[in-house]
Amino acid sequence: MARRGARTLMPHDTRHLPDTPGLPDPHQLPDPREVPPTLAHALAAHAAAMPDRAAVTYRGSTGEPRTHTYAGLHLRASVLGAALAPLPGDGHDRPFVLIALPNGLDYVASFFACLMADAVAVTFHPPALSTARAGDKYDQRALAILQDCRPAAVLAERALHERLRTLAERAGLRPPLLLDPTTYGTERSPAGAASPPTPLPTPLGRPESLALLQYTSGSTSEPKGVMVSNANLVHNSAGLARNLGSGPGQTAVGWLPLFHDMGLIGMICHPLWAGMSVRMSTPAAFLRDPASWLHEISQSRATITIAPDFGYATAARKVAEKRRAGLDLSCLRHALSGAEPVRPRTIEDFTEAYAPWGLEPRAMMPVYGLAEATLCVSCVDRQAEPALTEASQQALREGRVSSPGNHGAGESGGDRALTLVGCGRSFTDDTEVAVVDPDAHVHLPDGEVGEIWVSGPSVAGGYWNRPGSTDATFGAAVQGSDRRYLRTGDLGVMHGGQLHIVGRRKDVIVHNGVNHHPQDLEATVETAHAAVGRVAAVGVPVDGVVGAEELVLLVELADYGRDRDHDAVLTAVRRAVTESHGIAVRAVELLKPGAVPRTTSGKVRRREAARRWATAGFNPLAGWPGSAVAPHSPQQTQPQTQPQSLALEKGHV
Repeated sequence: MARRGARTLMPHDTRHLPDTPGLPDPHQLPDPREVPPTLAHALAAHAAAMPDRAAVTYRGSTGEPRTHTYAGLHLRASVLGAALAPLPGDGHDRPFVLIALPNGLDYVASFFACLMADAVAVTFHPPALSTARAGDKYDQRALAILQDCRPAAVLAERALHERLRTLAERAGLRPPLLLDPTTYGTERSPAGAASPPTPLPTPLGRPESLALLQYTSGSTSEPKGVMVSNANLVHNSAGLARNLGSGPGQTAVGWLPLFHDMGLIGMICHPLWAGMSVRMSTPAAFLRDPASWLHEISQSRATITIAPDFGYATAARKVAEKRRAGLDLSCLRHALSGAEPVRPRTIEDFTEAYAPWGLEPRAMMPVYGLAEATLCVSCVDRQAEPALTEASQQALREGRVSSPGNHGAGESGGDRALTLVGCGRSFTDDTEVAVVDPDAHVHLPDGEVGEIWVSGPSVAGGYWNRPGSTDATFGAAVQGSDRRYLRTGDLGVMHGGQLHIVGRRKDVIVHNGVNHHPQDLEATVETAHAAVGRVAAVGVPVDGVVGAEELVLLVELADYGRDRDHDAVLTAVRRAVTESHGIAVRAVELLKPGAVPRTTSGKVRRREAARRWATAGFNPLAGWPGSAVAPHSPQQTQPQTQPQSLALEKGHV
């Protein structure tokens, strides 16, 4: 059955918006009773109603833009979908299709082809193949996903077909059909025909059908696929469109990767559901020239953009004044920031940097969400500026919010203030965002810190092929409620009517919007140099930024006592992590064997290790940077702001 409420949201809502050129006429908006049941049906409707309007434009590495109109995108998806629809399920009721493509039009067309064919689209985070080590990571992740979901087909560039075929054979799997989406069909049609199949006349998907298996950007060895239905996609896309007033005549601009939920759902599903035009580049293009993002917004008169915090920080601090010349950002009504902790300094810096170029302060919109809830969970009201709240760090440690002046700063020798960024309230009326005591399973009052639990039609169906993890994460119950809740693993507090994120219960390290499992980082470091023994990868807070973390590597030397070039070990460790995971390292310390705190069963006590590092509790043999072997003052790194009442050392899925 379709989730209740999935079809009650208007995809476009322009109430209370200032007059802006290009916004849709409210009298021309679709009747809410005619809301399409799936994204594929929405694409078909837009292709019929406005065939020549630009749907997606991608500016690739050459700098030349390529565009699909709504009619063109629908045609490509229908033709490729016709090739996917008859494929065998290989143990599933429908075919699973792994999309292992770079960002671009082919990825978008392939995703909608899966939706058209009622096949399950499987996202894949393809590591770069620039080095041998990176190639090994690609193979490990691809193989783990092939084994986990056994796709009937893989959509990939032809140059990777042999690599993927070899991986499948090595694992004893039936080699999947390898398709090159640039041909609209396959290297061999399922029926053996030489020509592409006839386009599907109508979408085959149903609201309750599994539409997307979104593998989180987490563990390489045990990736978890989040099961997202068509109804989930519609509810989240429609909810975003309603909150943002999205509709035909508007443009969204971004550069996020499409294997990430914020890129695929925030920048593709939501705008195309609403009939917008999307203009995209790639993360690499943004990093080469951050100003190009802003100039695209200005030139296309975009009303919406989405990026993680580091994107706005980069644009604020690394775009020279002369590159800002000629910008007009007065068109930008919503600049969504999410996927990692939203820093108050970034909001202030970005707003200050681009206010002279027309940026409205209220355009900045912190949001909170996660793949397990499809994407969005809460967002700030579109008419309000971001809410910044000064809070006592000591009070947060005790599990509550109060101002620094109300916490006896004098007695404690000086209580530091932290600025919490409000992420608004639930983004739809039928979504509940609760702050809960995870041990007692009771709602906590405003002002008290607890774990964030979510219930509503956007919550996914669980993790593919992992019933234990699904029950633990998606089956939580609160006393006095018959709803089932998603445990997010994040810590938050309701204050002033808004959700504020204050930390995480999980060990996952979030860097630039990407989740990194410490076990993966540790495995990489352990093979970086012969002198490396046991390793602990820990996240340490960024000074003054609630919830933001950087990576510290605590490396025990396997051959302590031997004459080793410590600098060579430090360099090898940093290079291995950067090449394999794309994450910058805050510090590396080389330690004697047994220095890292562990449980009796041998598990790293990560929070204790992070606390000890922050207070210079180790006596390192060497470190990077050089100051890593000097005492760490509290001003350099603040302790993690976790309430003592929560069982932080418990394992949590």
